[in-house]
Amino acid sequence: MNELFAYRNCFICGRDSRNGLKVDFAVTERGARASHTVGDDFEGFEGVVHGGILCALLDEIMWKAINGQTGAITVTAKMDVRFKKPVPVGTRLLIEGFITGRKRRIFEARGVITDREKNILAEATGLFMEMD
Repeated sequence: MNELFAYRNCFICGRDSRNGLKVDFAVTERGARASHTVGDDFEGFEGVVHGGILCALLDEIMWKAINGQTGAITVTAKMDVRFKKPVPVGTRLLIEGFITGRKRRIFEARGVITDREKNILAEATGLFMEMD
Protein backbone atom coordinates (compact mmCIF):
# COMPACT_ATOMS: atom_id res chain seq x y z
CA MET A 1 0.00 0.00 0.00
CA ASN A 2 1.09 3.54 -0.73
CA GLU A 3 0.34 6.97 0.64
CA LEU A 4 -2.38 8.60 -1.46
CA PHE A 5 -1.36 11.35 -3.83
CA ALA A 6 -3.34 14.53 -3.15
CA TYR A 7 -3.63 17.73 -5.17
CA ARG A 8 -4.59 20.68 -2.96
CA ASN A 9 -7.10 22.16 -5.42
CA CYS A 10 -8.83 18.92 -6.41
CA PHE A 11 -12.61 19.46 -6.39
CA ILE A 12 -13.20 16.17 -4.57
CA CYS A 13 -10.33 15.88 -2.07
CA GLY A 14 -8.41 19.16 -2.20
CA ARG A 15 -8.06 20.96 1.11
CA ASP A 16 -7.62 24.32 -0.66
CA SER A 17 -10.56 23.98 -3.06
CA ARG A 18 -12.98 26.78 -2.14
CA ASN A 19 -16.07 25.05 -3.54
CA GLY A 20 -14.98 21.42 -3.32
CA LEU A 21 -16.18 18.50 -1.26
CA LYS A 22 -12.94 18.01 0.76
CA VAL A 23 -13.51 14.26 1.05
CA ASP A 24 -11.00 12.30 3.18
CA PHE A 25 -9.84 9.04 1.56
CA ALA A 26 -8.00 6.09 3.07
CA VAL A 27 -6.15 3.16 1.57
CA THR A 28 -7.55 -0.23 2.55
CA GLU A 29 -6.18 -3.74 2.10
CA ARG A 30 -8.31 -4.15 -1.04
CA GLY A 31 -8.47 -0.62 -2.45
CA ALA A 32 -9.65 2.70 -1.03
CA ARG A 33 -12.55 3.98 1.05
CA ALA A 34 -14.20 7.22 2.14
CA SER A 35 -17.26 8.32 4.04
CA HIS A 36 -18.94 11.61 3.20
CA THR A 37 -22.21 13.49 3.55
CA VAL A 38 -23.08 15.66 0.53
CA GLY A 39 -24.71 18.98 1.39
CA ASP A 40 -27.47 20.86 -0.43
CA ASP A 41 -24.98 22.99 -2.40
CA PHE A 42 -24.69 19.96 -4.67
CA GLU A 43 -28.36 19.23 -5.42
CA GLY A 44 -29.63 18.28 -8.86
CA PHE A 45 -33.27 18.45 -7.82
CA GLU A 46 -34.50 19.70 -4.49
CA GLY A 47 -33.28 17.34 -1.79
CA VAL A 48 -31.41 15.01 -4.21
CA VAL A 49 -27.65 14.88 -4.81
CA HIS A 50 -26.72 15.77 -8.41
CA GLY A 51 -25.72 12.71 -10.47
CA GLY A 52 -22.56 14.47 -11.62
CA ILE A 53 -21.36 14.67 -8.03
CA LEU A 54 -21.91 10.93 -7.61
CA CYS A 55 -19.97 10.33 -10.84
CA ALA A 56 -17.10 12.48 -9.55
CA LEU A 57 -17.03 10.56 -6.26
CA LEU A 58 -16.96 7.23 -8.11
CA ASP A 59 -14.22 8.41 -10.46
CA GLU A 60 -12.13 9.60 -7.53
CA ILE A 61 -12.53 6.44 -5.43
CA MET A 62 -11.44 4.24 -8.33
CA TRP A 63 -8.45 6.52 -8.93
CA LYS A 64 -7.56 6.44 -5.22
CA ALA A 65 -7.79 2.62 -5.16
CA ILE A 66 -5.29 2.39 -8.03
CA ASN A 67 -2.98 5.04 -6.61
CA GLY A 68 -3.14 3.66 -3.07
CA GLN A 69 -2.45 0.08 -4.09
CA THR A 70 0.19 0.67 -6.79
CA GLY A 71 1.42 4.26 -6.55
CA ALA A 72 0.47 4.77 -10.21
CA ILE A 73 -0.68 8.17 -11.43
CA THR A 74 -3.49 7.60 -13.95
CA VAL A 75 -6.07 9.43 -16.02
CA THR A 76 -9.59 8.20 -16.57
CA ALA A 77 -10.00 6.66 -20.03
CA LYS A 78 -13.56 5.34 -19.69
CA MET A 79 -16.22 5.17 -17.01
CA ASP A 80 -19.62 3.47 -16.93
CA VAL A 81 -22.03 4.46 -14.15
CA ARG A 82 -25.26 2.91 -12.93
CA PHE A 83 -27.52 4.94 -10.67
CA LYS A 84 -29.55 2.57 -8.51
CA LYS A 85 -31.52 4.97 -6.27
CA PRO A 86 -31.85 8.73 -5.84
CA VAL A 87 -29.50 9.93 -3.10
CA PRO A 88 -31.08 12.34 -0.63
CA VAL A 89 -28.92 15.30 0.41
CA GLY A 90 -27.58 14.70 3.90
CA THR A 91 -27.21 10.92 3.48
CA ARG A 92 -23.98 9.56 4.94
CA LEU A 93 -22.30 7.80 2.02
CA LEU A 94 -19.77 5.00 2.11
CA ILE A 95 -17.61 5.12 -1.02
CA GLU A 96 -15.38 2.15 -1.86
CA GLY A 97 -13.07 1.42 -4.78
CA PHE A 98 -11.17 -1.65 -5.94
CA ILE A 99 -8.76 -2.62 -8.72
CA THR A 100 -10.35 -5.38 -10.79
CA GLY A 101 -7.65 -5.89 -13.45
CA ARG A 102 -4.54 -4.61 -15.15
CA LYS A 103 -3.09 -4.94 -18.65
CA ARG A 104 0.24 -3.14 -18.95
CA ARG A 105 -0.57 0.56 -18.46
CA ILE A 106 -4.36 0.15 -18.25
CA PHE A 107 -6.05 -0.49 -14.90
CA GLU A 108 -9.64 -1.68 -14.52
CA ALA A 109 -11.48 -0.58 -11.38
CA ARG A 110 -14.87 -0.66 -9.68
CA GLY A 111 -16.45 1.92 -7.41
CA VAL A 112 -19.54 1.62 -5.22
CA ILE A 113 -21.52 4.14 -3.18
CA THR A 114 -23.75 2.71 -0.44
CA ASP A 115 -25.76 4.10 2.44
CA ARG A 116 -25.55 3.03 6.11
CA GLU A 117 -27.87 0.09 5.44
CA LYS A 118 -25.48 -1.12 2.68
CA ASN A 119 -28.00 -0.32 -0.10
CA ILE A 120 -26.15 0.30 -3.35
CA LEU A 121 -26.98 3.83 -4.49
CA ALA A 122 -24.60 4.09 -7.46
CA GLU A 123 -21.79 2.01 -8.91
CA ALA A 124 -19.24 2.34 -11.67
CA THR A 125 -16.53 0.55 -13.58
CA GLY A 126 -13.67 2.34 -15.22
CA LEU A 127 -10.50 2.10 -17.25
CA PHE A 128 -7.54 4.21 -16.13
CA MET A 129 -4.37 4.79 -18.13
CA GLU A 130 -1.07 5.14 -16.32
CA MET A 131 0.76 8.34 -17.21
CA ASP A 132 4.43 8.44 -18.20
